[in-house]
Amino acid sequence: MKIGLVCRYFLATKGGLERYTLALSAELARRGHEVHVFANKGEGAPDIQLHPVPLFPLTSPGKNLSFACMASRRISGFRLDVVHSMERIWDQDIFRASDGINPVQMELRYPNPFVRGFKAVTPRRQVLSRLENRIFRNNGARFIMTNSNLVKDQIRRYYGVSSDRIRVIYNSVDHQRFNRSVKDRYRREVRTRYGIDESDLLIFFVGNGFQLKGLPILLEALAGLQNRKIKLVVAGNDPIASHQRWAQRNGIGNDTIFLGYQTGLERFYGAADLFILPTRYDPFANVCLESMACGTPVITTRMNGVSEIIENGRDGFVLNNRDARELTSRILDFLRLSDRSAMGERAAEKAQSFTMEKHMQHLTDLYTLVREEKRQ
Repeated sequence: MKIGLVCRYFLATKGGLERYTLALSAELARRGHEVHVFANKGEGAPDIQLHPVPLFPLTSPGKNLSFACMASRRISGFRLDVVHSMERIWDQDIFRASDGINPVQMELRYPNPFVRGFKAVTPRRQVLSRLENRIFRNNGARFIMTNSNLVKDQIRRYYGVSSDRIRVIYNSVDHQRFNRSVKDRYRREVRTRYGIDESDLLIFFVGNGFQLKGLPILLEALAGLQNRKIKLVVAGNDPIASHQRWAQRNGIGNDTIFLGYQTGLERFYGAADLFILPTRYDPFANVCLESMACGTPVITTRMNGVSEIIENGRDGFVLNNRDARELTSRILDFLRLSDRSAMGERAAEKAQSFTMEKHMQHLTDLYTLVREEKRQ
């Protein structure tokens, strides 16, 4: 098939959405499909045709709206079997709701209804609302693809989209890179490099957008666990100064290691005993699935789609509330386990079924359905 993928930044240095698009494009090309990528910025890749899409660069709403319109216009010049967009654009066959939906983001970010009402009329939120109404209510997309039932249910509730237009296709994990062997390969190496004892409980956190991903909550939870042998390793692209100061003021500065942006995350999953992501909202945080595949259990929130695959207390923990006290309790629950490695083994077993092969089977079935509908 001739397949068009839309992603504003076709770059590995960006977030999960961009890394997903890169991996998907490579897999589609490997399977013999003709792959066209429409992006404002991108890096070349073998067997993939990259088409630049201009946008208005000065403001966030300008970027969103101009990219949405210009990408749709650029795509219209090609005869493609499927247009699969990771971004909100004006017209697409499949929209992947990879960052959730605007009404939920607004409710979580602005719980005060008066503040939320004010923010709703700002240009950025007006543009997002207009694009989502186009996609969900006004035939801007044939199908909606989500990576969790969490987002599927939200789309149905807020926009009234029928279930037959929504496909839940869970993410996959690269099992060649993320697997239980990383424990043997990296545990001692990483701990030695950063001065972490073998007997220390090592917690790993990674994310871009520390506030959204819940780093302050994690730091507060650890401050309530002082005098225990716990170390926290933090990776991500965000500024760290304010978090470092908070950790120092609250007695955990010497137990918290800020690494900045890191590649080779499997080294840290392998070295860690526990991965924690108390995120405000994540449709499906793939870092959690990667950690599980490496045999490192996860603590996350119910507002993370990956919580759907975690059996609470068996292969990880799911927080009912996004607060430090409950997180402290779950860390203590983990510390009390007589065999912590058994929870990690069960997490790895759970992750085994999330393969690229299964993901691609579901996705190509959807692509075939789109092509058949367009030919009718």
